[in-house]
Amino acid sequence: MIRWILFLLLTLVAAVALGISLHDDPGLVRIFHGGTAIEMTLAVFAMLCAASLLALWLIVTVLIWIWELPRRLRERLERRRQRRARRALTQGLIEIAEGQWRDGERRLVRHATASDVPLINYLVAARAAQLQDADERRDAYLKAAYESTPQATVAVLLTQAELQIAHGQVERALATLRRLQEQQPGHAFSLKLLARVFERLGEWRNLEELIPRLRKTSVIKPEELERIERRTLQEAFVRAGNDGAAVLDGIWRTVPRRMRRHREVVSAYVEALLRNNASDQAEAVLRDALRTQWDDTLVLLYGEVRSSQPEKQLGRVESWLKEHGDSASLLYAAGHLCAVNKLWGKARSYLETSARIQPRAQTYWRLGQLLQELGQPEAAMQAYRKGLELCPEARRM
Repeated sequence: MIRWILFLLLTLVAAVALGISLHDDPGLVRIFHGGTAIEMTLAVFAMLCAASLLALWLIVTVLIWIWELPRRLRERLERRRQRRARRALTQGLIEIAEGQWRDGERRLVRHATASDVPLINYLVAARAAQLQDADERRDAYLKAAYESTPQATVAVLLTQAELQIAHGQVERALATLRRLQEQQPGHAFSLKLLARVFERLGEWRNLEELIPRLRKTSVIKPEELERIERRTLQEAFVRAGNDGAAVLDGIWRTVPRRMRRHREVVSAYVEALLRNNASDQAEAVLRDALRTQWDDTLVLLYGEVRSSQPEKQLGRVESWLKEHGDSASLLYAAGHLCAVNKLWGKARSYLETSARIQPRAQTYWRLGQLLQELGQPEAAMQAYRKGLELCPEARRM
């Protein structure tokens, strides 16, 4: 605006200066063409030149405007379509958030081609189709998302894997994640999804191999990663359950020291040893674990172990009773070991005390067996009945 004002002022000044100079001497311009001569003052000639230039400028401007008119119309229509697409994206997101999945899906897909971000339209539409159990439409939208924005392959594959996992299509999710790993092996979130898929499919060896890579990322919380590691160790002992105590011992030696404190890992190792008739080794493992950290679950398991020296095993349990006399689990273990050593009276006393402190179906069942051995069938039936009442299955009947 300021430039136009300056231009007009300069033009006015120039016109005034020209008028003053031509006032005293108007000048003469003579133009010859063939046999004709045209004479005019300099002022008239200048006005004609200015008018000619103005007319030429107008003609050129109009021609340019006409030439560019189709492009301007296309751009205007495109801007209008984009505005409608942005409004449709907002409205579609609102509808999906409100649970109107079908309406939101249709709106997003209809305006996807005109959207500034068609990838978002198709990805959100895929999630909406998933919520309606429409797998074919979901996959079609994911394909359209990739075709609209090929550089967003990782985002599309991650979304596809997430939706497949949520829909229970775990094997298809595994194929998708393997494809993603081929393109971007170190992608952290894909490793997290891959761990989830391996766990659901029970592919514990693959999950175990994945743990070092997961540890290098921060995508999984430390406590969740520790849970996964515990589970893989448990499954490792289950797989090697019939391979012999030497193989189990080799696995145990590879277990990190911090993991040897977890009862799930210790229990899995001990149970595998018991399946291989390595009772003495199982007793030693449990004794070391209980010396490090007291745990009622491991105490119960210790009571189930039948070592080659049941008297010494019972002595250890009774020495622990001096410190943990109110432990129902320890009293159960003492009662069970007393029965193994044929100390029937002490066994009954320990089991009944354990049941009073903390009633368990397992305790009543063992007490019933003991009473049956002692020739007291009615008392045994009463113990069995109390144990049955504590079973979750019996309470639901």
